[in-house]
Amino acid sequence: MEARAYASWMRGNLALETNQWQTACTEYQTAFNLCHALANNTSSENANSDDGNAIQQLELFDFFTTRATNVIAPLLRYCQYELQEKGTTPTEKMSFLQSSSSVSDGPNDPLQSKLNTLKTQTLQTQATSGSSMSQIVFRENNIVVETKELRMALLKVQNLKMEWEEEKSGGGGGGSNDTKFMALLNGYDDTISLTNQELKQLAPLKSGPAVNAKKFQLVNILGYAKYQKLKLVMERNEDMANGILKKQSGRSTGKNNKKKEMTLKHLEEVAHLYDALLQDARAVAALPGGGSVDDFDGNATLSTVEDEFLLEANANILRLRSLRCYYLAKMHASPLVSKYSQAVALLNQAESLAHEALEEIGACDQMERGEEILGSLQSVADEMKGEKCRVLAIAYLAKTSSMKSSLPLLQRLHDYDIPSSPTSAVSCVPPKLEPMACKPIFFDVALNYVSDYPVVELENVLAEHGDNAASAGASGLLGWFRRG
Repeated sequence: MEARAYASWMRGNLALETNQWQTACTEYQTAFNLCHALANNTSSENANSDDGNAIQQLELFDFFTTRATNVIAPLLRYCQYELQEKGTTPTEKMSFLQSSSSVSDGPNDPLQSKLNTLKTQTLQTQATSGSSMSQIVFRENNIVVETKELRMALLKVQNLKMEWEEEKSGGGGGGSNDTKFMALLNGYDDTISLTNQELKQLAPLKSGPAVNAKKFQLVNILGYAKYQKLKLVMERNEDMANGILKKQSGRSTGKNNKKKEMTLKHLEEVAHLYDALLQDARAVAALPGGGSVDDFDGNATLSTVEDEFLLEANANILRLRSLRCYYLAKMHASPLVSKYSQAVALLNQAESLAHEALEEIGACDQMERGEEILGSLQSVADEMKGEKCRVLAIAYLAKTSSMKSSLPLLQRLHDYDIPSSPTSAVSCVPPKLEPMACKPIFFDVALNYVSDYPVVELENVLAEHGDNAASAGASGLLGWFRRG
């Protein structure tokens, strides 16, 4: 690491002599970060060493820290100044600063604050010029964004969305993707907060054409920001649900490549996700906005406007209700729950809602990803029919499974009951004694063979275990009464 720091410092010196400011900045930044990393390593080793090594490690810590602060940092600032004076565009400056700041992951990155400042200045310039995000389209209305603060907030959200989509399309995952997603949600929250503040300032004013037009604009901006946020969250939750389903559908038992059924845990996760999706879809249907200025009554909230946006939102609600009922039915039909009557009722409801949703979505000509949603819902509706037949069959088997028999196989060849255990016997060895209805002559014939049995031994057994033996053991007054 020390050799890499020295090599970066020498390459930076060479670039500085040849006036290659950007290369010099990159190399000096790398050397600066490596020196700080070396200093941190020596401080950590100092805590686990003896007194002699601790003094040496302390000297190394001071050496690398001083080298980074007093030698490399001034050269880095000089190159940054020359790079700025060169006349680069703000976009080039931001890309360079972002690449330079990404070298260090520390919380006190020296270029991160400058990068944020430059981004803010760029947003202010774009918002002041009015060339970007000066107008939005929401519910068939072209809304003019008049205030500079709202334009800056919308531009910030636009940039954050582009960064998140680039991270998502580039295969990035984990903490970086989640951080950008949360930053995007915070950007929408800032826009919603600014819009509510401006609406609050207009609340005391008397209604009039100009005031109502201003309120109408702000209400539609508020609905636009809330819709974009809800849409983002819904897309993420549905992707998570589809990911779970896709992962579980690809599992196999390893024998004959037979697919496994989804576990109750994964069905619960999918059902919870569709529950959250349904709540968000209902919030979308209740969003303010739409209509025209003439229909606006001057209040911050508009009455429900029957437009294409509301029809699409209601169709999406029907779709999500159907999917939620379907996965709840699969939960009830799982072996650990075994509530088959409730599962059949939920499947009937899911089929009914699916048919309604297919009709409503088919009527929405301008719905985003309408054909894809129709195909996906139709395939799930076909699965519902097969799942219903399967649950009915399992319910019948569960109902007849109570008629279990302990008889061996040879004694129930013509019965449709279920054995008490999977390892039930084929036959009884030796055969069990069974009572049989016989005529009196049978007993007369059997009496002729009684003499063949040991009569004396039988009499002794009867004497020991019979009624006379029990009465003989009793004595005294109580024994006398027991005999009676």
